[in-house]
Amino acid sequence: MNLNDIDYLIAVSEHQHVGRAAEALGLTQSALTRAIARLEQLAGMPLFERHPKGVLPTVAGQAFLRRARRMQMEFDDTLSELHQMKTGELGILRIGYSPSTDTERVLRLVQRMLAERPAARVNLTERLMHYLMDDLANGTLDAVVAPLPRPLPADVAEVALYEDELRVVADAAHPLHRRCTLKFEDLTAEPWLLPPPDTRLRSELDRFVETVGFAPLTVRVEAAATNLNTMRMLRDSRMLSLSSAWALPVLAGIGLKPLPIALPAMRRRVGWLTRRHGHRSPLLERMEQLLVEEFQR
Repeated sequence: MNLNDIDYLIAVSEHQHVGRAAEALGLTQSALTRAIARLEQLAGMPLFERHPKGVLPTVAGQAFLRRARRMQMEFDDTLSELHQMKTGELGILRIGYSPSTDTERVLRLVQRMLAERPAARVNLTERLMHYLMDDLANGTLDAVVAPLPRPLPADVAEVALYEDELRVVADAAHPLHRRCTLKFEDLTAEPWLLPPPDTRLRSELDRFVETVGFAPLTVRVEAAATNLNTMRMLRDSRMLSLSSAWALPVLAGIGLKPLPIALPAMRRRVGWLTRRHGHRSPLLERMEQLLVEEFQR
C-alpha cells in the first residue's frame, strides 16, 4: 500500500461512486477499481459494498478509512513540520473558537502572541462547537477553544481552562425581574431565543427540561451563533436566552440582565483542544502556554 492508495480509498468513500471518484482523481475507472481490489486483498475482506447507485464502505471499510484519514493527516503534518525546519518559517496557526467562550480574553492572547512573534500568522474561525470538532478532526484547524466534549474523542487532547456557568438573561424591563424568587417552571411559558437543537447547549437545556417534567420550551428564534447582535433581539421583548457568566457585563451594556435563578445542569468546562498525534508547532505550544497562564492563574 502507498499514499496514493489512501487518496483513492478516501475519494471513493466521499463520492460513493467509483466512476465519479476516478474522474475527480484523474484516473480511469478500471485503474481505480484495481487499486481498491488491491486494498481489499491486503485487508482480507471487502471494504465497500456495491449497490445499484454506487458503493458504501463496509464496517471493515469504515475502520480502514478512519485509520487512513489519520495516516493522511499525520503525513501532511510531517511535511508541514519538515518545511518549517527547512525554511525557518513559523507558519500559520489555525484556531477555532466557540461564540459561547470568553472570546475577548482569547483574542487578546492571540494579539499578545502576534506581538511576540512578528512573523507569525493566525487564521481564526468562529463556529458552533460540533462544527469546530469536525474541522479539528479533518485537519482544517490546529486547535479549538470550546466547551469540552463528553465523551472526549480518542484522538483529541484537552487542556481544561475554566469553569463556565450559563445564566438565563432577559431585557432589564422584563416582568420576571420584579419577582423576588423564580423557579424554572416560571420560565417555561416565556418565548426563547436559543441555538439549534443539534447544538450541545440546546440539547443539554432540552434534556434538563424533559428531566424535570416540563413541556418543551417555546423557541421563537433559533440562532446559530448567539453573539451580541443576536442578543439585542431580547431588547423590549419577553424573550429569554442563555449566556455565559463571563458575558454578563457586556450584555448589561445593551440593557440585558440575568434573572435571579440558577440552572444546576448548566455548568460546563471550557478548554483547549488539539489533535492528540498532530504536529505541535512552536506557535501552538506558545498559544497553549498563554491560555493556561491566563485562565488557570
